[in-house]
Amino acid sequence: MTDNQFDNQNEFDEMVNFNFVIHIHLKKRSARKTQTIIVGIPEEFDLNKIIRFWKKQFNCTGGIISKDEDYGDQVTIRLTGDNRQQIAKFLVEEGIALQDNIKVHGI
Repeated sequence: MTDNQFDNQNEFDEMVNFNFVIHIHLKKRSARKTQTIIVGIPEEFDLNKIIRFWKKQFNCTGGIISKDEDYGDQVTIRLTGDNRQQIAKFLVEEGIALQDNIKVHGI
């Protein structure tokens, strides 16, 4: 796709539809152990493929939870360790979300 295909940014935004917010949280499990929790990635993306890449890239474990007691019915991804900044960077670079659509909590 070339840059000249879209006359302005609004046409691109309407086509991609960035009407969602992704929340990235940090949760402490114990004195030294933490979990990165990602909530709000649209289900149109292949979450299994994304989490498989993250687990290899960040050298951690994790999983997808369909119904989380803390975050309701939204699909939740949990990874061990503090990977908030790397995940936010990945989501922007891969075009999954805009920087304005990502909220990093617990900084």
